[in-house]
Amino acid sequence: MGDRALPDFRTRRPSPALLRVLGMVLAVVLSTATGCAQSAGSEDGDSTAGLSQQAVSSASTMLDRFVADGHAPGVVVEVSTPDGVWTHTAGRSATSPDTPMSAQLQHRIGSITKTFTTTLILQLVQEGKVGLDDPVSHYVGGVPDGDRITLRMLGTMTAGLSEYLANPDFRNTFFQDPMRVWTPAELLEASYSLGAQFPPGTDSDYSNANTVLLGLVVEKVAGAPFGDVLTEKILRPYGLDHTVWPVDGSFPEDHIFGYTSLDPAHDVTDSTSWSPTQAYSAGQMISTAADLTQWIRLVGRGALLTPELQSERLRWLPLGDNDDNWHYTFGLEENSGWIGHNGAVPGYMSYAVYHPGLDATIVLLINSDAAIDGEPPVNVLLRDLSPVLFPEQPVRVPVVR
Repeated sequence: MGDRALPDFRTRRPSPALLRVLGMVLAVVLSTATGCAQSAGSEDGDSTAGLSQQAVSSASTMLDRFVADGHAPGVVVEVSTPDGVWTHTAGRSATSPDTPMSAQLQHRIGSITKTFTTTLILQLVQEGKVGLDDPVSHYVGGVPDGDRITLRMLGTMTAGLSEYLANPDFRNTFFQDPMRVWTPAELLEASYSLGAQFPPGTDSDYSNANTVLLGLVVEKVAGAPFGDVLTEKILRPYGLDHTVWPVDGSFPEDHIFGYTSLDPAHDVTDSTSWSPTQAYSAGQMISTAADLTQWIRLVGRGALLTPELQSERLRWLPLGDNDDNWHYTFGLEENSGWIGHNGAVPGYMSYAVYHPGLDATIVLLINSDAAIDGEPPVNVLLRDLSPVLFPEQPVRVPVVR
């Protein structure tokens, strides 16, 4: 097994080059989260969201077994359809003191933050304040090849900027002081110092530096801090009352505790209060299962954008590992008809997807990052769970190791 690495918030299959550096998200985690727990049961009364009783029973058993097998201290699943909402929790939100999992608790959502950041950019496009094909150099200075890298390339992961989490100096510094507050400029410098992966627009590879830059573009154009713009343009008007942009490692409400296997000094350690600023507009946010259900439906329906701009958002190019089944669009992955994103920060993993044809959502929250056969646990769980819930339209999550 190789060196441990920070999660890189990716949803896609990695390039061999980045695999050699990072070993892939969580692929080198040495141990699973400790202990097993009993199911806390469904939190949504008798609602099954129109799912068959057999599907609900099988899904509940699978989720309880996921926890009992030690893959995570706890898990939250929320499924919505036009017929209602089904929510199931299993295990614990905290191991000391032992606390049952609850779907109402806040959770770090990692790269699902990207869906908010890219939506803000598209809102600015809609307002005529920026253009998708504008060079990023118009808004942020010091970007290598910034006059050739467009906002569209940043959102579609085709800009060629290196992943700053692949920088060993950055990783070492992070683990030496996980409470440290990082600036966006420091994150970008860790990317730039690695050099470019490829010329802008010629390939596709996931890099958090891209979405960090888009966050800075939002601040520059709006003339306000990113968190203020986010609250004013999305969180407040759409009633996402339990979704926040944290300024440090604390939570404003009762929350799920995170347990990471990535700290080189410990097999498993409590990462609840680690600074999320290592992710900025690529992964800093906090939310709940209910808010994410509402949000991913809004995003999937294009409710915040014109139909034309939503179509632009869902465009993709046959570059890198994009194919008909899985491809990365503008801040979203489209996976066998499901639109959404996953997220990972130390100790927390999440997934939120929406299917336009079914008008259905699936949201998963897990308070562990311990790999399963070299894969992020949230990917494995969604791949296994979705055929039980929607046998005709499963989420065919690619195998990522």
